[in-house]
Order: sequence, then C-alpha cells, then structure tokens
Amino acid sequence: MTWMLAFSAPASASVQPTGELTFAALSGKYEQDALLVKGVFVNMSDVKINKVEKFKLIVKDAAGNELATREWDNDAFLIGLSLEPGQSQKWDVMLPGAVQGADLKSLDVTYQMTCTTEKWDGRGEGVHIFIDKRKLNPEVAPFIKDGSMLVPLRSTLEALGAKVEWNPETQTVKATKGSDVMTFKIGQKSSTINGQKIQFGVPAQIVDGSSFIPLRDASEALGCALFVRMHNAKSMTIAIVDKQ
Repeated sequence: MTWMLAFSAPASASVQPTGELTFAALSGKYEQDALLVKGVFVNMSDVKINKVEKFKLIVKDAAGNELATREWDNDAFLIGLSLEPGQSQKWDVMLPGAVQGADLKSLDVTYQMTCTTEKWDGRGEGVHIFIDKRKLNPEVAPFIKDGSMLVPLRSTLEALGAKVEWNPETQTVKATKGSDVMTFKIGQKSSTINGQKIQFGVPAQIVDGSSFIPLRDASEALGCALFVRMHNAKSMTIAIVDKQ
C-alpha cells in the first residue's frame, strides 16, 4: 500500500494526528549555517509502517516564515523505518542553508511522504499507551474524568523516566527527571515544576486504593510530547515521546 500525506503540526503542542504516520518537530537549533531539527515519527494508525520511500520537509517559524526545506528519496534511515501502531522513532534532521536568526522556540513542520504499509491485527479494545516504542501496561485501568485521562501514578511517572518520592503524611509526590523536579499533592490541581506553579486539569487522586495522575499534565510537565488518536468508541492510542 502506498499513499501521500501532507500535515502540519506545531512543535510545542500536543498533536491530534490525522494520518497514518505523523512527523513532529520536538526542538530546533542552529549549527553554523544549518538548522538541526530534532523530530519524531509516530505511527498512530491501525496498520504497520514498513518504510518511508520519499519524504519532503518544510520548516517554518511560528510567524509562518519558511526557514528551510529538504527532500529525501530512498534514504537509508527512512527505508529502514518500521513502526507498529503506537510506536515512535526519533530522527535528527540537518537542514543546510536555513534562514538564520529565527525564533526557534516553536517550529511548524509541513511534510509530504510516500509510505508502504501492511495490515496489522494486534490492536484490541481499550486505551493503548506507548512511551517511545514501549507499551505501558498499567496495573489498574486508566479512566477519563472531566476530559482528562488519569493513569496509575507511580508506574507511569517511572515509565516516563522519573524517580518518584511519596510523603504519606502530607500526601505529596516529588517526581525527579534529570534536572526537572515536579511536586504536587493528592487532591489538589496546583503543582510546581522547577519551582514554577502550574495547574493540572484535574487533581491527582486516590481511587479504590490506587493513586492516579492526569497523563497529559504530567508528561508535558516532564518535557514530553503527547500524541492522541481515537480509533473508535472503544479504542484509543496515546503515544508519549521524550523531547530530549
């Protein structure tokens, strides 16, 4: 199967994919006269991606100014790209001759690609959560409350690469991931990340003896990008990618 796709997504936001294979910019920086874009391919479909044969990338800044464009045809990395549904693969892209001096805090990528796919029967009902290429298998089922997906607290934070400390007396959680430190209290929306106050959409909470945390708030606070796709009323895929 071969198809073409054009898609645009800001690097700084969570992404609601519209096609089988999504590419998103995670960050960008200048290296001499080139622009280095750290990006990621994410398969949010119901098919397996076997390879990307052709790829064209256009990068713009937040104001819509074109910074660079490049095309690949039968590139070794892209030909070797194989992703089952929910899996992701990072890709660092060097764009020579890029426009210099742009604000790279938010990048907009537009792309076209030709892919080959094959049928895949591995998805069942329920919420399927992936962190990079690893599927998260929570000990208790996630659930949605007030529009937020709540997931088991400790196992999810540890899967995101954080060290978790729990104070039972104050019911306070401290999650440390590299240089990032997030603290919050069960039952409260208010949280801090590196000393700066943020607000969860819904508070972390204890349900039937298990502690839960809002997935989007926690993952984005710890420097991850979140990709979400509803396949039908009974099946959803969530992919989380560390921006580092």
